[in-house]
Amino acid sequence: MPPALAIALEIYTWIGLGAAVVLGIMALIAWVADGSWVPVRAVVTATPVGPVVRWFDEGGSLGEAPLPLGATVHDEEVEVWARLGRHDTVRVSRTSPLVRSLARLTAGFAALALIGLVVSVVLLFLEG
Repeated sequence: MPPALAIALEIYTWIGLGAAVVLGIMALIAWVADGSWVPVRAVVTATPVGPVVRWFDEGGSLGEAPLPLGATVHDEEVEVWARLGRHDTVRVSRTSPLVRSLARLTAGFAALALIGLVVSVVLLFLEG
């Protein structure tokens, strides 16, 4: 194997591994900081300031929040995710975009490290 290729594969492997570890820790911290979200079926109501959603939480309390962007309304009802302990916050998906982005970047860099490692080992074995 040419030395330049060996060095490049080693660099890709270590950069991918290091970035995956750092981004993985950041994703874990962001996920924990994001809190717990539960699915709720909310009723959409028109108000002078815009549409709002209202729902009952697990304790029977009424929650109210603005209709989130991207929510699809079916028969004046919508499936959203409400944060536990809060009655003024909903979103369309279970996880935040930040957590999803960090998790995808972690997976991408881990794949880079794995590909670099596998190609390096295969070329070492083929070289004899």
